[in-house]
Amino acid sequence: MRLGSFQMRILLWTWALLLLVLGVIFFYSTSIVGDELVTDTEMRSHSEIESIKWLISDHQTFASEKDFAEWVDAFGFKLGSRITYIVGGRVIADSDVIYSELTTLDDHSTRPEIIAALKDGWGSNVRHSDTLRKDMLYVASEMSVVSGVPTGVLRLAVSFSKVSERLNVLRTNFIWIFLATLACAVLISLIMSHNMSRDIRTFSELARSIGEGNYSKRLRVLPGGEFKPLAESVNAMAQSIERSMQVVHDQKGQLQAVFQGMREGVMTLDSNGRIESYNTALEDMFNMAESSVGRTPIEVSRRVEIQDLVDDMLGESESGERAIQIDLMDSRTVEVSAEPFMDQKGVRKLILVFYDITEMKQSEKGLKDFVANASHQLRTPLTSIKGYTETLLHMPPAKPEDGQGFLETVLKNADHMDKVISSMLALAKSEQMGKKLDLVPVSAHEFMTRAINDVSPWAEEQSVAIERRTPDGGMMVMGEVDGLLHVFHNLLNNAVKYSPDGGKITVSAEDDGESIVFSVEDQGPGISREHSTKVFERFYRVDENTIDGSGSAGLGLAICRRIVKNFGGEIWHDGYGEGTRGARFCFRLNKSS
Repeated sequence: MRLGSFQMRILLWTWALLLLVLGVIFFYSTSIVGDELVTDTEMRSHSEIESIKWLISDHQTFASEKDFAEWVDAFGFKLGSRITYIVGGRVIADSDVIYSELTTLDDHSTRPEIIAALKDGWGSNVRHSDTLRKDMLYVASEMSVVSGVPTGVLRLAVSFSKVSERLNVLRTNFIWIFLATLACAVLISLIMSHNMSRDIRTFSELARSIGEGNYSKRLRVLPGGEFKPLAESVNAMAQSIERSMQVVHDQKGQLQAVFQGMREGVMTLDSNGRIESYNTALEDMFNMAESSVGRTPIEVSRRVEIQDLVDDMLGESESGERAIQIDLMDSRTVEVSAEPFMDQKGVRKLILVFYDITEMKQSEKGLKDFVANASHQLRTPLTSIKGYTETLLHMPPAKPEDGQGFLETVLKNADHMDKVISSMLALAKSEQMGKKLDLVPVSAHEFMTRAINDVSPWAEEQSVAIERRTPDGGMMVMGEVDGLLHVFHNLLNNAVKYSPDGGKITVSAEDDGESIVFSVEDQGPGISREHSTKVFERFYRVDENTIDGSGSAGLGLAICRRIVKNFGGEIWHDGYGEGTRGARFCFRLNKSS
């Protein structure tokens, strides 16, 4: 091989370039990489400290310093680094020192990294550790109180000898790489100079690998080279495919987010009726096991109806949605909709969508019950009004005063119907207000007094005495003015209505610390045990066929219950009238803070 030949020039230039590159790399590794390793170690320590702080803040409240120290010890063992937590110079947790020996450690408030962390938020220092007997890199960060851990400094210690070892290993490896690369370069250069066709084969294999899916690779384009146009075309093709795949991955992520964020449960099944995937909503609905994928719907839901629907849909060749409704064990009602689809291979698969329609069913039932009860309450007085009116029209009494009783009956029933409709509107209003009601502190003492004053004239007519037993003060509770006054009025009106002549009504209140319990007790006939809870239902009366002289609608206690619930409290009947006299209604409201 002649010195001035083309092949020799290629070899000489290749070796010279290789020596220059390796020399620069070696210099970089010995001078710059060492500093970068230290900086990188410090930055990774910063990142690890932030991760540890996040884990501490996300952890449930630690029961004691010992509990926190044991957690730090376990986490430091897994992390492979020394973790220390210092409060006011005192070490309360150290992953390399057991809890019982923490009191023997020196005061850490004078450590440079601790001082810097308390001053600037972060601090670092490299020094010899007397505890571990080796050089260490200390990185510290101030931490506010969280999860029961007091404000202090979180410190991470990394062995500095590891950095030096890595640098020495790096230098040694570069020397061997330098020698091995030089030897390989000589051999490769000789081979390349004698066989240019191998370049073409390598070029073709690289282009083929990009076409088969390895889009990250790019061909090196040499200016003026024979293969420059082809290399640019292949690189452009790989870049276009890579962008398209990124779009596909983004769309997949969006679909996955929608799939998991749906309130409806979704299950996808393969052609054999086995589960391929399901979302979080379905997992919550049926308490799906982790091994649910690959199993049949009946195995995970234990519902034959769902399995029958799947079998029918996969057995049919026609497409079209079908749906069924099932009642779960927890009283929920679910509508299951099945929709077939074809995958990219033309295989028929299935999607099941589970809609929780419990509220809709309950609303339908409530509406039907409400209409039935309202119809029943209005039909009786309306029939009475119609009958007496027809009598007055077709068989008028000879004397006008003889029709007085008929007209009084018509008026009583009309008043009853008016109260039914008014109470229905009041109940609907209270239910609607409960969704947007802003509770404010109100004086229960003031509105109890107003209600007693309003009812007292009627009570005096019935010779009924009202006695009050309440603590001193305003008895401030969370509520709303009109609603609270309505509850007191209704309970007191009922007590007066059912009290005997000469009877007594006792209105009392008791503060239990977090709430105030109010009670209204009368000496009337009382309420039996079987009616004790039913009296709070809409239109419920002990004698449902009775229309009393006051035209009661049977909604008063139902409205009271709704109002008290809107206030975040509860109402109940306490005392049954079995062997005792009277009834006692109580309700509890939260005290204002």
